[in-house]
Amino acid sequence: MTPASIAQFMASLFAPPDSLEVRILDPGAGVGSLTAALVQSLCERPGRANAISVTCYEIDRALVPHLQQTLEECHRVVVASGLHFNSDTRELDFIQDAAASLSPSLFSPLAAPPAYTHVILNPPYKKIQTGSLHRELLSRTGIETSNLYAAFVALAINLLAPGGQLVAITPRSFCNGPYFLPFRKLLLSHASILRIHTFESRDEAFQEDDVLQENVIFLAAKGAQSDKVMLSSSRGPHFASLASRLASFNEVVHDGDAGLIIHIATTEDDRRVALRLGALQFTLDDLRIQVSTGPVVDFRLKPNIHHDPTPSTVPLLYPIHFKSGLVQWPLPDSRKPSAVDHNHETRKWLMPQGYYTVTRRFTSKEERRRVVAAVFDPARAPAPMVGFENHLNVFHAAGHGLQPEIARGLCIYLNSTLIDRFFRQFNGHTQVNASDLRNIRYPSHEILHALGEAWREGPLPPQETIDALVDAALAGTQTD
Repeated sequence: MTPASIAQFMASLFAPPDSLEVRILDPGAGVGSLTAALVQSLCERPGRANAISVTCYEIDRALVPHLQQTLEECHRVVVASGLHFNSDTRELDFIQDAAASLSPSLFSPLAAPPAYTHVILNPPYKKIQTGSLHRELLSRTGIETSNLYAAFVALAINLLAPGGQLVAITPRSFCNGPYFLPFRKLLLSHASILRIHTFESRDEAFQEDDVLQENVIFLAAKGAQSDKVMLSSSRGPHFASLASRLASFNEVVHDGDAGLIIHIATTEDDRRVALRLGALQFTLDDLRIQVSTGPVVDFRLKPNIHHDPTPSTVPLLYPIHFKSGLVQWPLPDSRKPSAVDHNHETRKWLMPQGYYTVTRRFTSKEERRRVVAAVFDPARAPAPMVGFENHLNVFHAAGHGLQPEIARGLCIYLNSTLIDRFFRQFNGHTQVNASDLRNIRYPSHEILHALGEAWREGPLPPQETIDALVDAALAGTQTD
C-alpha cells in the first residue's frame, strides 16, 4: 500500500491535462490510494478536463471491496467538482489482459488498444521465471524483462496515448545492469524521462517493509526524449528536505553508452563527482585488467570443500576474510569453510597464486560503503592456487594475478569516497556486480601504481588518508 504522502507527491508530478477527457490507468491498484490521489489532484487544478475515467486492475479479492469503496468516493468528489466520472474495476491479471490487447492472435485479430492519458502505478516486485506464461505473453508484445515491475511499466507505456504521462514508484535496479537493458531500451525509445526522484534512506520511505534496495519515483511522457531531466531527492516520505536540480539528459544517460545506464546525480556535489569520474580516460579494457565474479560456487563443489586446510587443499576465500583492506586467511573459529581440494575436478575453478584485488558482491543495508575492496597478498596464504567464492568480484590480468602495486592501487581507488558516491548515482541496491565495476572509469597505470606505492604494507589507511591520496593523484586529470 502506497503511503498517502508518496501517493500525493506522485500525483503532483503530472502536467495539467491537455485534453477534455482524462483516462487513467492504475495497474495493480490495491485499495486505490494512487488513483484517489490523482483524482483529487486533477479536481483541484485550474484548467481541468471535463471528464475523468479510471481503469483499475486488482487480482487480490480481499482488496477489491476496498478499491471499489475508494472509487465510489472518487465519483462523489469528481461529480461535486462538476465533472463527469466513470470507473472500471478489472479483477484480471494485468499482464495477461494488456498483452492480449497489444498482440493479435490467430482467432482474435488485434483491435486498437486503449490509449490512456495518465498512468500511475506502484507495481508488484517479483521475478518472472523463464518459460512462464507471463514471460511468453510479454515476448509476444516485444517486451523482454525478468521482473514484474518492469513488465508492468513496459506494458503501461505501450498503452499510453501519444503525449500521455506515466508516474511510477519502482525499485532502482532498472537503472543499470544487463538484466534490465532491454527494458531501458524500450523505456528510452518510447518515452521521455522528465523527472526522477530518489530517497536518501532505504528505510524511511517504506518503514514497514524490509527494503533491500532503493526506490525511485519517475515521470515519463510518451514521445521523444526531452533535453532536460529534473532530478530530486528527499530524506523520507514527507519530502520536507527535498533537493532538486535540472540536468541535461546526457548527464543522465551518457552519450555513446551502449549499456544505457541511468545516472541520478541529484545535487551539485553529485554532479561534480560525476565530472571528476568522467574526466578519467581509462576503462579496465584499456588497462588490460579484467573483473569477474568469483568462480567457486561452493554448493556445486561441496564434496571438495573443507572447513580446515589439509596438505591437498588450497585457500578458499569468502567476504568474511576481508579485514582492514587485506584478505586474512585462515580465520580462526570461522563458521565458513576455508579450503578447497586442488585436483582435476576443481582446477578449472581455481586461479593461480598472485596478487588480486577483490570486492564484495553484496553489502548489508547498514553498510557504510557500497563498494568494499581488499587485496589478496599471496604471502599471506602460500599455495599454488586459490579459490575465490561466488560472493566476490575478482580483478585479474587474463586469469592471473596483478602487479602488487596495481592491486593495492586499485584497492585504494575502489575504497575512496569518490567511487562510493559515484557508484550510488547508478546503483540503488546492495549488489555490486562485475558489470557495474566494468562501467566505472579508472586512473592510468601510472596513477594506480603510485597509489599502490603509497600503501606498501599494513592495514588499509584511514578513510581520510585514502581520499586525500586519490584527490592528489587525480588532481591533474580534472576538468570542469
